[in-house]
Amino acid sequence: MDNEKALHDEQRLMRMMRKTLTSIVRDTAPRDGNPSPLTEATVLGIKDCLMVISSREAELANLTGRTLEERPRFTDETPSSHAVKISSIPKKTH
Repeated sequence: MDNEKALHDEQRLMRMMRKTLTSIVRDTAPRDGNPSPLTEATVLGIKDCLMVISSREAELANLTGRTLEERPRFTDETPSSHAVKISSIPKKTH
C-alpha cells in the first residue's frame, strides 16, 4: 500500500512539474515580434526536463498498470464499447 501511495504521489509530482514548465513556456512565448526572454540554453534545459518527465510518467503508468492513452470522458458521451452481461446470452441446445 505504501509503495502504491508513493507511486501515486510521484505521478502527481510529475504532472505538477510538467504543467508548471509548460505554463512558464506559454507565459514567456515571444509575442508581437519581440524576442524570447529565455536563452537558447534555458529552452534546451526545459525541453530536456520535459523529456525526462514524459519518460518517467510512462514508466509510472507501466508500473501502475495504466496507459497514457486514458482520457477523461463526459457522462453524456456515447461509449465506444458496450458491456454485455453473460447471463443475457442464450445457451446453445445442441
